[in-house]
Amino acid sequence: MKRVYKCASSVATAVLALSFAAWAPASRAADDPPATPSPAAAQPAAASSAPAQPTAAASAPAQPASSSSAASETQQRLSDLEKEVNALQAEISALKESDTPSMQAASYVQPAAAPAPITAPPDDAAQKISLASLLGPVTLSGFGDVYYGYNYNHPVDNTSGLRFFDGPTNGFGFNMAELILDKAPDATSSESRLGYHVAAGYGQAAKVVNGSDGPFTDGSNFYLKEAYVDYLAPIGKGLTITVGKFVTPIGAEVIETNANWNYSRSILFYYAIPYFHFGASAKYAFNSKWSLTGYLVNGWNNTNIVQDQFPTTGQSSGLTYGASLAWTPNAKWSLTQNYFAGPVVDAYSDTNVTVTDWKQLSDTVISYTPNAKWAFMLNGDYGFGPRYIGCNEDEAVTREALPADCVGAPAVNWWGVAGYAKYTWTPKTNFAVRYEFYNDTDGYTGLLFGDRGHAQEVSADWSYNLTSALLIRGEYRYDFASEPIFERGVLGSVKEQNTATLGFIYSFSSANAK
Repeated sequence: MKRVYKCASSVATAVLALSFAAWAPASRAADDPPATPSPAAAQPAAASSAPAQPTAAASAPAQPASSSSAASETQQRLSDLEKEVNALQAEISALKESDTPSMQAASYVQPAAAPAPITAPPDDAAQKISLASLLGPVTLSGFGDVYYGYNYNHPVDNTSGLRFFDGPTNGFGFNMAELILDKAPDATSSESRLGYHVAAGYGQAAKVVNGSDGPFTDGSNFYLKEAYVDYLAPIGKGLTITVGKFVTPIGAEVIETNANWNYSRSILFYYAIPYFHFGASAKYAFNSKWSLTGYLVNGWNNTNIVQDQFPTTGQSSGLTYGASLAWTPNAKWSLTQNYFAGPVVDAYSDTNVTVTDWKQLSDTVISYTPNAKWAFMLNGDYGFGPRYIGCNEDEAVTREALPADCVGAPAVNWWGVAGYAKYTWTPKTNFAVRYEFYNDTDGYTGLLFGDRGHAQEVSADWSYNLTSALLIRGEYRYDFASEPIFERGVLGSVKEQNTATLGFIYSFSSANAK
């Protein structure tokens, strides 16, 4: 390749020389002034009868002889240069034929317009890796929830009444820490139609939920809140099928504090509805306004259906069926109606005869958001169906013929209503209030430790987002009941309870990681 460049350079030099040589004589000829002929020379030769005498004019022909010699010399040089150019061109052609194909192609391709240079991304941008990019479609999230609680009654056991998750009081409490791994299903491919969700927690709230699982629980502070798989079946607009353990769709509040408007949970949350279900569900969204979900689960707060010879009354004895209808007519209004029903144990005896009735619950949640500042919510629950049947365990129990010392009461019921209002003062600050009334008509849910009666409460909360991850929430709550169920001091019991709580909730999500 170097030889080609060298030859090309020689050709260029020769061509330059030829051009200069051709230009130089013409340049000189143009620069010399034309000779002025003498009068004698201007006369024709025939006009003179005398023989021409040699004069100064006679030497004029010598000048053209010199010019002719210079022109002849220039022509010779041009001829020599032309031969040299021909020889160099022949050598270049020979070099092209002897070079590699890639070099030959490079030698004869006409240079096109230079393409725009490819700018490599900056090193720091190319090497920057985020947690979200590593996880892909999977989201890792979680939260930690601690609080300081104060009870004005100063109960001897430092436990507030009608409170479970934040029951420990007059000191700091560890509500719960939780980790969530979630991969939502989608219809982009056959593989992506499968999703999953796993949530595990530790703390006081975890102990409460874990302890509600009948004989399946170990009573520890650790629990597996949810573990299920989702499959988006290609039926219509997409049918989402879920199998595993999942939280109940019933109610206006959830287990996680930062997803609620108030720090404490309502009485309805603890007494009127379940925490979770184990089984399957299928959800179909007809459009953006209507969706319907069907459930087939192992009752309320049951991983397994009761198999013991002497089961605990109130536990599920068969599959529970449920349905949830959601309607969102516009951006301001939404309504969710839930209905669950399934058999539970009313009584049992040594003769292995179990009396069951269907436990049924209707739950309604209405939300209204008139503008960006205000939001309202109303939740109502009505449960009914089971019966109280009391008898000696050594006597047979049947529905048709109850022993004389057994009492078959009418179906029990329980009901309650809760109203919520929230005002967003600034993007970081909001205020929320809640009022509720709950009536355990027959003492079935244990509100008053088996006695009939009701309870009410009013909560006022202030929430402030110190950062996007840290929420500070303060609450003042006033509870009052129809019976003295709240401890006061060492031995006293009263009908009222005042508490104050300051909670700190830290949450994170890989979706927000940079």
